Amino acid sequence: MTTKEKIKDAFIALVIEKQTVKISVKDIVKRAKISRRSFYNYYADRQSITEDIYIETIESTIKECFDKKMTTEMFITEIYKAFFKNKNFFIVAIKDDEQNSLFDTIIERNQIVFSYLYKDIIQDQIKLDYLSYKYASTQVMLLKKWLNNGMVESPEFMTEVYLDSHKNYENMHESIINKKTNW
Repeated sequence: MTTKEKIKDAFIALVIEKQTVKISVKDIVKRAKISRRSFYNYYADRQSITEDIYIETIESTIKECFDKKMTTEMFITEIYKAFFKNKNFFIVAIKDDEQNSLFDTIIERNQIVFSYLYKDIIQDQIKLDYLSYKYASTQVMLLKKWLNNGMVESPEFMTEVYLDSHKNYENMHESIINKKTNW
C-alpha cells in the first residue's frame, strides 16, 4: 500500500468513526503511521484528501462510463452506484460546510467536466460557464438531498429522478397554470 493510499484510508476510517470530516492532520498521520512531512508530500490539507477521494471514486467512474460508451441512464446509474459504494464516507463528507468542502468540490469538478464536454457545442463562453454551473449545482443539490436522507433510495431511483425532465411537465402547463395558489 502506498503512502497516499494509507493517508486516504486513514482519513476515510476516521471520518466514518468520528462522523465528521474535521479530522486533524495529527490524527491522520497517527492512524496512517506516517510522518507529518510525508502527509504534506501528498496533500496540502484534509480538504484536498476529500477532493482526491471524489476524483478517484466518481471521476474515474465517469471516465469508465465514457470508455464503455454507456447510455445516459446507465452512465448516471453508475455514478450513483459509486457514491453508494462509499456511502458511509460520503454521507458524512457532504455535511462539511467549510470552504473547499465536498459540496464545493463536486460543483467545481462537474463544471470542469461539463465545460470540457460541451465547449465545441456551446461556442459562447459566458453561456457555457453559466450552463456548466447550472448543471453542476443541480446535480450536487439532488445528490446532497440523497446523501442527507441516508441514501435510502436506490441508485436506479435517483437516476430516474435525475433524468426527469422539465419537458415532462410542459404538456401539463395548462392545467398547472389554472390551479389555485393556496400555498
